Order: sequence, then structure tokens, then C-alpha cells
Amino acid sequence: MQSKNWFWPDVSTLEGAKEAARIGMWYAVFVAGVTTLFVLLAIFGVSLMGTKPAALVDALLFVGVAYGLFRNSRFAAVAGLVLFVFEKVYMLVKTGSVLSVGVLGVIITLGFVNSVRGTFAYAKLAGGTSSSDLSGFFRRGDEPSPGARPLQM
Repeated sequence: MQSKNWFWPDVSTLEGAKEAARIGMWYAVFVAGVTTLFVLLAIFGVSLMGTKPAALVDALLFVGVAYGLFRNSRFAAVAGLVLFVFEKVYMLVKTGSVLSVGVLGVIITLGFVNSVRGTFAYAKLAGGTSSSDLSGFFRRGDEPSPGARPLQM
């Protein structure tokens, strides 16, 4: 029986690995939603935590991360973790206060760490790469593409 541990899920089964990736997906949706809300408030003149309208790009990046995690993409999991940690380090340097990271920031970072664990475990348990990773796209196969015709001289 698999334990339901939200802060360190069991990724030893395919279902557990998918669940860990889904946890990261929902954290990415949350980050994108809150960022979008702060951007909308900034557009209407209410600035929270110094958010500027340009942060909408950040929200869109997290929407992409969420979609990638929905597809069990290892690239999306690592990108989400790196992007979120980079933003927290930037805020720490900018404000000079460890409070800018916050408890919620630590919890979200843990969620992204679990999505990395889940997507990598999913790829291993599924017997290769997940369908949304780029490695299969760039791999050269032994068979020609379906529309290929032999060269005629």
C-alpha cells in the first residue's frame, strides 16, 4: 500500500511517480495564478511586492511548466524548479531579507523537487523516456520517415 505523503511522496510505483508530478503541476498552476492576479492588480495601480506587468511572462512560463508536468516531462520539472528557486534567490538578494522566501516558498520548492523526483521515476518505471521529452524528437531512428522515398538517379 502506497502512503499518501504530500511532502515526500513515494515514487517507487508508476502511480506514485505520476502523483508526484501532478503535485508539482498544481504548484505551478498556483504560482501562475497568483502571479497573474498580482499582475492584474499592478495594471490597475495596486502594486503588491513590487510586481510589474512584465511579470506576466513569468506567469506564462509557469503555465508551460504546469502543462509539461501534466505530460510527465522531466524538462518541465527541472525548469520549474530552477525558475522558482532562481526567483526566490533574486528576491532574497533584492530585499536582503530571508522573509522574502517565506514558508510558502519553501513548501512550493519542495513541491517542485517532488515533481522532479516523480518525472524521473516515471521515465525509469515506464521503461524509457516519457512522450513529452525532447530526447525522442532528436533521436535518429533506423527506419526512414513514412513519406521518404528512395533517391533516384
